[in-house]
Amino acid sequence: MKKLMLVLSVIGMVALPVRSYAGEMDVLLGKLVDKGILTASEAQEIRTETNDEIAKQEKVKQEDYKKLAKDSMPDWVKNIKFSGDFRNRYQWDKSKSATSVATERNRDRIRVRLGADMKVIDDFKVGFGIATGTTTDPKSTNVTLGDGFSFKNIILDYGYGQYIPHWTAPVDTTFTAGKFKNPFWEPINALVDGDINPEGAALQLKYNVNPSANVFLNYGFLYLGDTFPKTKNPLQNVIQPGVDWKILDNVKLKSTVDFWLAEVKGMTQINNTPGSNTLARNSDQGPASNIVYQNDYNSVVPKLEVGFSEPFFGYNPGFPYFSVFGEYIDNLSANAKGTGWLAGFKIGNEKVADKYQWQLVYDHRMIERDAFLDAYPDSDFYGGKTGAAGDHVGFNFGLSKNSWVTLSYFNTRNVSKVVSRTDDGSKLGSQTIQADWTIKF
Repeated sequence: MKKLMLVLSVIGMVALPVRSYAGEMDVLLGKLVDKGILTASEAQEIRTETNDEIAKQEKVKQEDYKKLAKDSMPDWVKNIKFSGDFRNRYQWDKSKSATSVATERNRDRIRVRLGADMKVIDDFKVGFGIATGTTTDPKSTNVTLGDGFSFKNIILDYGYGQYIPHWTAPVDTTFTAGKFKNPFWEPINALVDGDINPEGAALQLKYNVNPSANVFLNYGFLYLGDTFPKTKNPLQNVIQPGVDWKILDNVKLKSTVDFWLAEVKGMTQINNTPGSNTLARNSDQGPASNIVYQNDYNSVVPKLEVGFSEPFFGYNPGFPYFSVFGEYIDNLSANAKGTGWLAGFKIGNEKVADKYQWQLVYDHRMIERDAFLDAYPDSDFYGGKTGAAGDHVGFNFGLSKNSWVTLSYFNTRNVSKVVSRTDDGSKLGSQTIQADWTIKF
């Protein structure tokens, strides 16, 4: 009985701040062993049981603290979701001037992005993101390393408010205003650079026709510039109806017909563009601002991608996914040089999201000078200029669930003959090689 009471008194110490009495418990157990009341094995058993009880109580306390902290937070704080990525890039560029003299450049560049999305109240969200980059290049969030270890700029990448009403069911509806991520579908980021975040307002509608198909409509009212003190600003309306259809278990199709409508003829050139669209002089304006657009840019762009998952009609080629895609561009407002096209394929995994997954991409592009507003095209392809053609090859390989490497090669040239020395020199060829390492979180 005396032995039992002593044992219970030791175990009862767990109810006290046990960590502060751990030394005293060891001393007491040692004395009980010395007096023969407990054996060494019994003392060790009591010590183990006590430590287990301590761990259980500490876990309960921590869970209680977490619950208390979470319950005391506002609902919008609980609903914040963070995301971002880091990318390190080695880039080599080689290009010719009009005199056929080649220039080379080697750079090490980084990109860091951090974003937050939060549900403020029912049906309403707010999102914002910061990134490396500059305020003068909306097509890139890269910064070049070097320059004596100088500090690098952090900018506002996007910031928006979003309304997702439930009363529109069965149509999924999303309304977004501010500076937001590109809501328009593309099979590859060619016609619209992946770093561009449009400004204005967007409406997205989607209706599920059946479990295998849906139709959708994306609309954007976009601000291209602020021409104050003039009364008319350059604006663009974008209308993108489309269909997403799983034709068979291993065959799917996605297609849109885009209308990119920009009435900018006679307006001053938009800021931060490569200046490859046709410009003209307007004698009605002062000498400091007499360079204006010669055309409007009302471009019609049908797009298509057809994807196949293994087995391909009973044949297993050793890779899980294959797709072909294409686009055609026609600026109905341009008198000349107003068309373009893109065609390519993807082989490997549909997306590279895990270890050892891979994807090979190839496409050929040709965009005439006035086929599309030059504020948009991929900046890695001939500097983002229109009036360009060439090839792109990309290979992605997954290192882990959230990390991958990418190798890219661009071989491009000017569509129009610029000088008469040689055909090779006149096309102003350009080559770019990029080696990327990306970590996503």
